[in-house]
Amino acid sequence: LVDIGTDIWTAIAYACQPAENSLMRNKPRHPQKEHMVDGGLLMYSYGYVGVMQMIACWCVFLSMPQMLALTEMGRHASSYSPMELQANYAGMASYYWTLVLGQVGAALATTTTRSSLFTYGLPNKWLNLCIVLEILLALLVVYWGPAQRLFKTESLTWHQAMLGTGSFVVIVLVEECRKYFVRRSEKAKSQLLL
Repeated sequence: LVDIGTDIWTAIAYACQPAENSLMRNKPRHPQKEHMVDGGLLMYSYGYVGVMQMIACWCVFLSMPQMLALTEMGRHASSYSPMELQANYAGMASYYWTLVLGQVGAALATTTTRSSLFTYGLPNKWLNLCIVLEILLALLVVYWGPAQRLFKTESLTWHQAMLGTGSFVVIVLVEECRKYFVRRSEKAKSQLLL
């Protein structure tokens, strides 16, 4: 629930996103024939970026101490010992932290379709603010006692938090590689036309 709430902030902030330099090279979308949400967008969101996020979340979750063993046991959390319960809460915290940072990576990576994030920059101050707020909220959920009790999380070690940060890095780098190949392909096509 908290995750959905934080995701909405960044989605709304995209309304203030400045246009990418190459935007005017695209034909306008035909409103009756081309929908804003189409199969390509759904595949990109759920079949590509979403899969990267899911894999990162599960890898970090299952790498947490005792999580693989607890998962294989198949016992309900109500039968866990206090140490197993603490490990389960740390596992949930690691999954949540990884998911939030994966979403931040996706939010930044998808601000452009072709331009590198490193040359385009971060011009959307509202998106930047929402990302900062999203990370702060995640830190509260993972590290602040009252939020930990409410959301059943446990503090992560520095190493565990860095594992979750990997989702951000992977998503941004994979998207940067995809954009590089898109730009390279477009450049090759334009040279063929000359």
